[in-house]
Amino acid sequence: MIEPCRHEPHVRRATVENQWTDALREHVASCADCAAAAAAGTFMTRLSRFDERPRKLPDASVVWLKAQLFRGSVIADRAARPLNIVQMLAYTVVAGGWAAVLTWKWNDLQHWLLGFTPTQMVQRMSSPLSATFLLTVVILATMTVILGLHTILAED
Repeated sequence: MIEPCRHEPHVRRATVENQWTDALREHVASCADCAAAAAAGTFMTRLSRFDERPRKLPDASVVWLKAQLFRGSVIADRAARPLNIVQMLAYTVVAGGWAAVLTWKWNDLQHWLLGFTPTQMVQRMSSPLSATFLLTVVILATMTVILGLHTILAED
């Protein structure tokens, strides 16, 4: 086992206090361990005086309180995840329903919309759109409004 140099504590003290003797300077020039201790001591002294934080750290109680609040929000997010999945599925079903209805009755709707003249309206009263189509439109419109209101009110 290699013994440390007996002058190393004196070199560390001289580095911290910046009080070098001529004999100690000569020893550091000849001893590799003491030269390394002097170099490291100079660096560590400068590092200990350097404060790189632009602002003070927050109080520990504030950090603890934020952690507790964050934990509560994580728990709430985890509990709301199934509801969010159901809401996304509902959006998909309503959008698919509207796409299916518009595709199913596109020709009839186009003919009906292009014929909005007073005489055409009177003639169409005798041949209204099918009850299935009207019921489907009412159900989809209701679901669309409910989802829209839920989305608006659930944001708060």
